[in-house]
Amino acid sequence: MAQMDILSGGVKENTKKMVDFIVQAKERGCDLVVFPEMSDTGYDMPVILDTASTWDNGPVVKLRETAQKLQINVIAGVSRRTSVGVYNGVVVIDRNGGIVHGYHKTHLITAEPMLEHRFLQAGEALGFFELEGVKIGVMTCYEIRFPEIARTLALKGTELLVIPAAWPMVRLPHWQGLAVARAIENQVYVAAVNRIGNGTGLRFAGTSLLVGPYGEVITSGTQIHEDLLVGKIERDRINAVREQIKVHQDRRPELYDLGP
Repeated sequence: MAQMDILSGGVKENTKKMVDFIVQAKERGCDLVVFPEMSDTGYDMPVILDTASTWDNGPVVKLRETAQKLQINVIAGVSRRTSVGVYNGVVVIDRNGGIVHGYHKTHLITAEPMLEHRFLQAGEALGFFELEGVKIGVMTCYEIRFPEIARTLALKGTELLVIPAAWPMVRLPHWQGLAVARAIENQVYVAAVNRIGNGTGLRFAGTSLLVGPYGEVITSGTQIHEDLLVGKIERDRINAVREQIKVHQDRRPELYDLGP
């Protein structure tokens, strides 16, 4: 998990930093490196609209080249410019440089000062894919507040829930509590990767977390330091937790009326 400071509008500089983190991850023996939300442009709505790229050029091309060269998987929160507008995206790149999956944030935050809904397009499908045999679900930042998303992904078979974010310091306790809750209630690993620094009138909280399926925090970043946080996913651990506490088996979906 690459916890990084992101320069607003500094796409070239941010991309170089991402490449450097990928190199470091490879040197440390990682199979997968995950980056925060909008790692290419920074999290500032007008700036995103000005500097967003298509995935046929710009940062994604460089990430694909690096992934292939180093034979490592990459999941990165990045912008995506299309013919209908700009999306808050997550690109999934395998170790051969291929794009395995592309996710567009489906739940845009309407709160001040972010106001994503006024600038960005909303995705229309949840993020679920398989990478080297591991079933992975993806949510972006604000979406960690929606247990319906995480549960839907868990019921599809998700083993690792990846959450790129630009989460503010003012709501740091929410970030920590929700990351642990999503892991406990679904009995999955959660890799919640946040940025540090400032932007959009906000100070970002860092504190990236890898949480195990029993709610144990495996590794966590600080609130102020860039860092590559390394942890191990053990799929047998998921099965052991689910055998001990049979949350999935004991569900009674016939009683649940989620409503509109």
